[in-house]
Amino acid sequence: MTRSAWAALAVLALVGAGATLLAGANPLAAFAALLRGALGGPQQIAETLVQTASLLFPALAVAFALRAGLFNIGADGQAVVGGLAAGLIGAAWPGAGALSAALAGGTLAGAVWGALAGALRARFGGSEVIATLMLNILAGLLATYLLSGPLRAPGADGPETATLPASAWLPLLAQDTRLSFALPLAVLLALALQFVLARTVYGFELRAAGKAPEVARRAGIDLGAVAFSALSFSGAIAGLGGATIVTGVLHRFNPALSPGYGFIGIAVALVGGLEPLRIIVAAFGFAILQSGSLTMQAFAHVPRDVIALLEGLAIVALAARRAFVARAPVPP
Repeated sequence: MTRSAWAALAVLALVGAGATLLAGANPLAAFAALLRGALGGPQQIAETLVQTASLLFPALAVAFALRAGLFNIGADGQAVVGGLAAGLIGAAWPGAGALSAALAGGTLAGAVWGALAGALRARFGGSEVIATLMLNILAGLLATYLLSGPLRAPGADGPETATLPASAWLPLLAQDTRLSFALPLAVLLALALQFVLARTVYGFELRAAGKAPEVARRAGIDLGAVAFSALSFSGAIAGLGGATIVTGVLHRFNPALSPGYGFIGIAVALVGGLEPLRIIVAAFGFAILQSGSLTMQAFAHVPRDVIALLEGLAIVALAARRAFVARAPVPP
């Protein structure tokens, strides 16, 4: 991680300690409870790794778009449509190939959702921030409508698809846990993105468009095409993440499959310096916060809202720093 990321984390640790004291708890006891809940045993470690995978996909999606100078805050919506497609395809696909079809369908649905924002940006110069935010809302409303009415599974207690057959489940890495092959899939994706960004012409064009758009334009790079493809690929990554939650954890689709993973992924991507391999480490760190927060609340009497506060501050602080750096005048 960069020095600024470490500095931001140090400030957040101090803020967290202060918030814990205001809640009337001992910061050291709270930290110990947090670690016990996240790393205290095989079951706890497995659940932390499940959270790592769930955070890694949207974080990589956000980082990929940010490398092109685009702020995709729609990873949650893209995960929802990806999960919806995976749930519908997986439940309806007969026999062999159901898992591959579900993952491919989720990836494609996320790509289409990201492409909508990419088309607005490329064709009309519209703000991808506003577009992806509105598409988040639309994705949630669309999924709730479809699963409350025409696509609701018979006998379901709420808006959700039918349970996926076992042929559409991601294999488990550890029995009697929820840890599936979603984790190695996310790590492999991070390795692939590292290669694409560092070793390919497309990666160079993406980075050039993000760091020096005017220079890239004069060099013949089509900024509109880069924006469209970057947001499409970003959406595909987030959609695949939603599909892995459906096929690896829930085994059915529910509109509430993401408790804000897309927004937490922004902080993960920024703490990781937009470098896919560093983002893996950052995702594990944030997964510890997510996984251990319930134990911290139960045994140290610290509200889970403290974790949400820290994650929100991380997003604001690191995003603000990135904005200031981008606007700083280049020295002669």
